Amino acid sequence: MINKNYLALLHKIWLSHKKLHLISNDYIDIKCFYNKLSWNLLYTYGFSPKQIAFILAEFKKCTIDYIDLELRNRNVKLITFFDEEYPDNLKNINNPPFLLYVRGTISSKPKMSVVWTRKMSSYWKSVINNIIPDISKYFTIVSWWALWCDTEAHNITLLNNWITISVIWTWINIDYPKSNKKLYDDIVYRWWSIISIFPIWENWNPHNFPVRNEIVAWLSVWVLVVEAQIKSWTFITANLALDMWRDLFAVPWNIFSINSKWCNKLISNWFAKSIWNANDLLSEYNIWFNTEKKSKKINFTDDIEKWIYNILVIEQFTINELKNKLNIDIATLSFKLSMMEINNYIKKWFWWKYEVF
Repeated sequence: MINKNYLALLHKIWLSHKKLHLISNDYIDIKCFYNKLSWNLLYTYGFSPKQIAFILAEFKKCTIDYIDLELRNRNVKLITFFDEEYPDNLKNINNPPFLLYVRGTISSKPKMSVVWTRKMSSYWKSVINNIIPDISKYFTIVSWWALWCDTEAHNITLLNNWITISVIWTWINIDYPKSNKKLYDDIVYRWWSIISIFPIWENWNPHNFPVRNEIVAWLSVWVLVVEAQIKSWTFITANLALDMWRDLFAVPWNIFSINSKWCNKLISNWFAKSIWNANDLLSEYNIWFNTEKKSKKINFTDDIEKWIYNILVIEQFTINELKNKLNIDIATLSFKLSMMEINNYIKKWFWWKYEVF
């Protein structure tokens, strides 16, 4: 059994994700590797003398008690490459992170990245407020935690009681930018997720941005570019999405605006589909909805129907996932789902998942 906290300790003293992959192939018990740590052992894994000297110096400063305390203070969960919770999409990266630091729960719901340039105009804010609420009903919204635009996407998703994931470019115990601390706490409180691949007390630096962007792009099946300059981190994420054969969507605007050039270019070159509203995007996946919101009186026949409905309000699930959550026999559950579909309380959407109608 892997003692995951020792993985975090080794990562803290600058053993990379790639090296952790190699070590885990040889040591099922990471604590055993930690106890054997020496110049000769590190040399066999390809570290240079200079790197070994640095690692051993850090090794003397850092203790497992310190790591335990840091992880416990923030209720950080460690997810390794081999854990069931590790997102399958990330396994396709050329050099996938071996260790994810997570606060909250990584949703199994299909994920969509929403990216844009940092300084957002009032026009783009209106676009986000118009599109995100309806998209977030069907997809977990993934963004990268910067000021203005990303903050807005997370806030709107939370406001509508849907799921969001924030991928940050520091370690998970650092509130950066500090003005987002309340948002950070709100996401964790709702039990949605903050994800980092950086070691304990890793501060932000420009080299972390492209790494974080790659994680954002790989986590998602679709990417929506709302606003982007020709030279921006959004540009990099859009290119990554194209390289990964992700569906790419873009919002068009003023041809004279610097912040619209990349969106308009993506559309004109047929790299991205132009969208004006949520239906333009959702219709690509045979999802349609009536924009007129009508209140519906629900008359449940028993507690089972009520339990099913309350679960599906939060997230979409297959019949087998619902069976495991409710711990009832499949025949009873199948009958209840059929009756609730007939009454237009729920419906089945793509990937055989049920959702609230």
